[in-house]
Amino acid sequence: MTAMLMLCDPGPGACASGATDEFETGEEELDLDLDLEPTTPSFAETTATPEALDPYAAPVPEPEPYEPPARSWDGGMHFSLGLAPMSTLHAQGFHPGVRYDIGTGMAWQRGRAKLAVGPEIHILQYYGRKKPGFGVDAMVTFSLKHVYLRVGAGTATGIPARKDIHAVRPMMGGLVGGGFVGRIRDVEGQIGVDYDVRIDTTGRVAQTVLVAMRLSFGP
Repeated sequence: MTAMLMLCDPGPGACASGATDEFETGEEELDLDLDLEPTTPSFAETTATPEALDPYAAPVPEPEPYEPPARSWDGGMHFSLGLAPMSTLHAQGFHPGVRYDIGTGMAWQRGRAKLAVGPEIHILQYYGRKKPGFGVDAMVTFSLKHVYLRVGAGTATGIPARKDIHAVRPMMGGLVGGGFVGRIRDVEGQIGVDYDVRIDTTGRVAQTVLVAMRLSFGP
C-alpha cells in the first residue's frame, strides 16, 4: 500500500487510472466461459450372453429340430376266437344255428391300421340236428380306427340247402363281412355282420347271415 501511494504520489488522477486498469485487467482474466452443457456418457448396447458374462464358459449348442420317427409295420402271430348267431336261408325256408370260429395267422399293425391274414376254422351247429358242420376259409381282415372289413373263401360241409336239415353235401364259396372294432393294447374286439354264400355239388345255393362277435389277440 505504501508503494502504491508512493507511485501515485505525483498525481491523484494517474493513480486512480492505473488502479482502475489493473482491476479491469484482472476481471478480464477471470472472465471464464462457464456455460458448459452437462454430457451423459453413452454405453454401447450389449446382449447378456454366457460368453459375455463368463468368457471361459463353454458355448451352449443349439437344439436340433424334432423329427418324429417314421412309422413302420409291426408284425407277429395272432389268434382269434369268434361266436356268431346265424340263419341259413334257402329256397324252402331257413335254418337257425350258431357258428364258432377259430382263427390264426399273421398280423401287421401301423398306427391305427391293421392287416391280418390266415386260415379260419368254422364249426356250425344247427338247432334240431346233433351233427355239426365244418368249414375252413382263407381270411383277409383289414381294420382302420374303429371299423373293419374282411373277406374269405373256402370249403364247408354240413350246411343245409333245403328244408331237410340232414340232406347236406360238400360246398364251396366264401364270405364278406364288416363292422366295428375296439382295441386295448394287444386285445381287439369286433362286432359286425357276415354274409356267407355257398354252392354244393348239385348246384344248390345256401346263403347264411351271421351276427359276428370276435376277440383277437396279437399285434
